[in-house]
Parts: sequence; C-alpha cells; structure tokens
Amino acid sequence: MTTFRQSSTSDDVYRLYVHLQKIFRSLSFGRSLQGKKPTLTGTQMRILSFFNENNVVHITEISRMLGMSVQSVNNLVARLEALGYVERSKNKEDKRLSDIKLTAKGRQGFQGFREEQLETLCSILERLAPCEQHLLAAAIETAAHLFEKAALAHTTPVIAEQDACGAALTGRGGKR
Repeated sequence: MTTFRQSSTSDDVYRLYVHLQKIFRSLSFGRSLQGKKPTLTGTQMRILSFFNENNVVHITEISRMLGMSVQSVNNLVARLEALGYVERSKNKEDKRLSDIKLTAKGRQGFQGFREEQLETLCSILERLAPCEQHLLAAAIETAAHLFEKAALAHTTPVIAEQDACGAALTGRGGKR
C-alpha cells in the first residue's frame, strides 16, 4: 500500500479520490433508482469497453491497462467467452498471442450496457441546468485527458513541457 506524505499534493490526491468515489456512487445510485441490475460484473464491462476503440484486443493489453495479472484477465475473458460475448483465435503474426474479438452477442450486450449508462447519466443530469451540464462535461473531458496523459507518462521518456497552468513540467518514465 502506498502511503502519501503530508503535503498539498497528497491532499489533492485524497480530495480527488473522495470526489471520484462520490461520482461513482452517484452513478450507481442513479442505476439503482431505475431498478436496473447489471448482467455482467463491472470488470467484465471494463474488458468489453476495450472494444470501443479496437476490433481486436490481447490479454496482455487488458492486463496492463487494468493493472491485473494475465491469469486473472484470462479467467475473466474465459467467462465472457463462455457467455458468448467474445471469441478467441490465434494471432496470425505471433502464435503466442490470442486475438480476442467481440461476437455479435457481445456487441449487442455492450451497446445495451452503454445505452443503460447513457440513460442513467441523462436521468441524473436532467436535474442540472444546461449551463451546469456544459461545465460538468467540460470538466470531465479535461479530467479524462489529464488522467490519460498521466497514465501515458509511465511509458514515455523524460520530456520537459509546459503544463496547462504555464509551469515547466518534467515528464518521467516511471512512477512520480
């Protein structure tokens, strides 16, 4: 377990954690108000979400992005395969890899899940004024961009750049 030093940075990390938990609870509460129960686990849906941007994914990619062991991801994919949501085939270029693709049932299930999420989000957001919805969308878009940038920083060489606040930053290849 990582312990944070008492500093403004650790305070920011803790505040961010608390607020993200509030967002996740609000979204879960919205689903429960609609009387909806998920057909797949959250982790299984996270795996299916990789197909949002890719037609084919590999266990090692999923493992790295979710921070889970290859064996755990392999077991989750096996369950999705048994449910008929994904299928595996040998990669033609590298026989050590299996290509994982969504089946028609998987595409339909994922689209249904995405529609449920959008309905839940709409039912929550309709309680906000249009200008508040716009502010929230812009803030979350910025947060997603910054999280993505931070995640990529683990794999990029040291680069000095200006951050959004105008201060010079030094990107690091490892953990900060």
